[in-house]
Amino acid sequence: MLCLLTCFIIGIGFILSLYYSLPKDDFSIHSIQSLKIVDRNGIVLREYLNDRQGRGEWKSLTSIAYTLRQATVAVEDKRFFSHPGIDPLAIGRSIILNIKSMSYRSGGSTITQQVIRSVYPHPRTLPSKIKEMWCALRLERLISKDEILEQYLNRAPYGNQLFGVEAASRWYFGKPANNLSLAESAYLAALPNAPSILNPNKNMHTALIRQQNVLRKMLINKMILQEEYDRAVAQPIQIIPPESIMKAPHVAEMIQAEFDTSSQRTIMTTIDYPLQEQVRWLMNGHIKKLEKKNVHNAAAIIIDNRSGEIRALVGSVNFFDTLNNGQVNGVTAYRQPGSAIKPFMYALTLENGSTPATILPDIPTAIPDHHGDFVPENYDKHYHGPVRLRTALACSYNVPAVRALQTIGKSALLEKLKDVGCSSLDKDAEYYGYGLTLGNAEATLYELTTAYMSFANGGMWKPVKLSSLEILLKASHRVYDEKTAYLITDILKDDVARRPAFGINFHFPFQCAVKTGTTKDYKDNWTIGYTTQYTVGVWVGNFSGKEMQHVSGVSGAGPIFTDIVTFLHSPPYGHPPADFEIPGHLVRKKICARSGKIPTSFCPKTLEELFVEGKTPREYCTLHKEYIVRSINGPSQKKVYEVYPPEYTSWVMNERKPIPPPGSFLASENSSEIGHGIKRLMIVSPNSGDYFKIDPVLRTEYQKIIIAGYVPKNVTHVKLKINDDEEIPFNDKGVEWNLKRGVYRFQLVGNVGAISEYSSSIVINVE
Repeated sequence: MLCLLTCFIIGIGFILSLYYSLPKDDFSIHSIQSLKIVDRNGIVLREYLNDRQGRGEWKSLTSIAYTLRQATVAVEDKRFFSHPGIDPLAIGRSIILNIKSMSYRSGGSTITQQVIRSVYPHPRTLPSKIKEMWCALRLERLISKDEILEQYLNRAPYGNQLFGVEAASRWYFGKPANNLSLAESAYLAALPNAPSILNPNKNMHTALIRQQNVLRKMLINKMILQEEYDRAVAQPIQIIPPESIMKAPHVAEMIQAEFDTSSQRTIMTTIDYPLQEQVRWLMNGHIKKLEKKNVHNAAAIIIDNRSGEIRALVGSVNFFDTLNNGQVNGVTAYRQPGSAIKPFMYALTLENGSTPATILPDIPTAIPDHHGDFVPENYDKHYHGPVRLRTALACSYNVPAVRALQTIGKSALLEKLKDVGCSSLDKDAEYYGYGLTLGNAEATLYELTTAYMSFANGGMWKPVKLSSLEILLKASHRVYDEKTAYLITDILKDDVARRPAFGINFHFPFQCAVKTGTTKDYKDNWTIGYTTQYTVGVWVGNFSGKEMQHVSGVSGAGPIFTDIVTFLHSPPYGHPPADFEIPGHLVRKKICARSGKIPTSFCPKTLEELFVEGKTPREYCTLHKEYIVRSINGPSQKKVYEVYPPEYTSWVMNERKPIPPPGSFLASENSSEIGHGIKRLMIVSPNSGDYFKIDPVLRTEYQKIIIAGYVPKNVTHVKLKINDDEEIPFNDKGVEWNLKRGVYRFQLVGNVGAISEYSSSIVINVE
């Protein structure tokens, strides 16, 4: 009797517990809503994970295709509309099936139970199963059958981190859930049973078999007619490729990684998706052409100069190319930028007294640092002697860049690079050494392109923006004088100045400043540049780190850059940009093309150069000198020679540059003697009073001068006396003499018969 009473009380308690409502907030739609990242025009780039680590968008039951509702009931719970939340027949059938198989094959769960399991996840144990059924009975008393079905259709897993039929329909078929056909509805209804096994991107055939099983159940349960069944079975299922769904995937990943999106449902980016796709298409075409040279990836970024907004950011050619690490974001990856660093160094030299006409030595150079001797080489493996700063930057010569860095210091360049946004350079200046100006320090395309925008904006650094969530932590600030920024721009847009190194590449019908960068081992090449409207950065290489086959910034990133910039400024997308505005206090002056100084009548080529007022050349060219050259069988002739400073002696000899022949004289100093036919033993170079300075860095064997002189035919056994205490043999080709600190007097002495012949002495000073 007591036992019956206890059972009665428990039964009454259980029945009463069914009236104890579940918290309605637990079934809120917010937990299923996922994050949408859209472009500036509202185009959905990607849906991101919701609270359940999936994608989802809640839809009312009436916004879901009726065929999908029927298919779901047919395959998941055919007695859904008649049972109270649990189905005893289904439970009994699952128990028998599990006993026969000696394993857990089926739980007999109703749609209501599955909703409970999605809201209150729990392990598959008997106590949990009992609690699940109890909650299912309670849920049936809380909301209607239609509401329960709506909960299920918005919470069920459909594979690929998709929750709910709306997300699944858009992901797999590119359409909303209310536009699904019967065949598509049956296909989706099959997926929650085993979303991993039935993943359409991996097991399409298995998923189709399951779909046909759903259609048969709908036919058996008289939900559809035979002809509807036949049409659905015959209809091909077209699944949209994942890349069509994940637009601008690297942009979405950057947003999700960098910002707190927990309270967001939609985030608008600054990306222009049609432009993004055009850039990706251009990149893909060029990389296919370069594949035979072992080039498999590229990245690009476009920034609006005025607003600082990123209009396109393509991290790789194909995000889904696992073979070539396509999911790596090349815009934010750390790579060596090569010569793309040089404009920032040259801008510093301009602000420290140099001009575009300043002469820099491009000769063999060895600079000691804590890594050992640093010996820079040019990309073309040649030395070009004295070059103007404009030419050195435009042609990207390495040796002049290193020599220029000596004048400003490694620390100054490092601090400037940090000032323009290259925060990845976190080591000290000695760690990078003189190779810093040649791009041996790793930086990102994102950082460098932002830094280049400083030149486009007249020396003002401006933070860039990718989304509406960004809080600009660093304000715009001036990093270069406006005149300095324009001089760098003027050099980088100078087609003529870069032609010796780059030929006719980078020729635009509008003003565009551009700079390339290539690492010595051909692992990375870059092209970064800007117009008045946009700054564009392009990187080409392999994410694996494998070397390309002699692909430089000109042949790799350059053509992609050219196509992007041309597209940006051509109809229908854009229009030609305005010219760069020349700031005040800049003047043009005529200079000698070779020496960079005020030209004389002896200078064979002159050009106009741009200078800051007050920094124009004040010295006349002394490189070009007129000599009187005596001919053996004819009259003397006047001829102009380039007479280089002593540090260029080895370069002159290696390049076989013409030098004044023995017996020639400076026309301005010696023409009277020649005119009278006087033949004297003479030192013709250097001149008395010349001053020489020893380079503390250059190796001593490179620091030589040529002592040249005129030796008449009747003078023999000629020797060069040095300070009256040293004599060395001398011939009409001159002798090389290593520079040594001190004051030195040189004199030639020879024999005319039995009589000694002496030249006039010259005195030079060496420090």
